[in-house]
Amino acid sequence: MARQHAAQRLKDRDRDQDQGEELRARVQTWIIDWFESRAKTAKQATESLLHVDYFEAGWLTSMEVVEFVTEIEQTFGMQFSDDDMQDPRFATIAGLTELVLERSTQSSESR
Repeated sequence: MARQHAAQRLKDRDRDQDQGEELRARVQTWIIDWFESRAKTAKQATESLLHVDYFEAGWLTSMEVVEFVTEIEQTFGMQFSDDDMQDPRFATIAGLTELVLERSTQSSESR
């Protein structure tokens, strides 16, 4: 019986990990597509875009920040806190992806 429970926990952990990776890929793709659709970036390898500080690169105006944040929150069913927007991770696609994943997990746990 204990073996069955342990095996089930491993399956559940692996499933959760797979879902997390799928969501990570979906978030990164969405963010990159958002910038590309506004001609902010040239088509580049995803890896080369993940750690670019998009504020320093000039990819967002102050008005676009509002639009960007609103669309992310609506698309992924989560909400950023004021602290999130001050978090250094907020400035890169890789970091923002982590914040979205954290907030999405918190949102789904509170439902």
